[in-house]
Amino acid sequence: MKKLIFSILGGILFGALCIGVTWLLGSLFGPLYQGEEESTRNFKIFLFALLASIVIGVILGFLLGKKETNK
Repeated sequence: MKKLIFSILGGILFGALCIGVTWLLGSLFGPLYQGEEESTRNFKIFLFALLASIVIGVILGFLLGKKETNK
């Protein structure tokens, strides 16, 4: 049960971190697109980065939960 909770929390934490970093970059450097095509491309990159962050968070959360369970 700990592994599941740690996995979910890790995914949420890393997903929120990705959204926060993206928001910070957008506020510091302004819009990073000049048209509809570039906006769509950037959104696809963001979705990929968000999915990758969530997967990494789930894996790290699972490993941390496994480590805590074994103690």
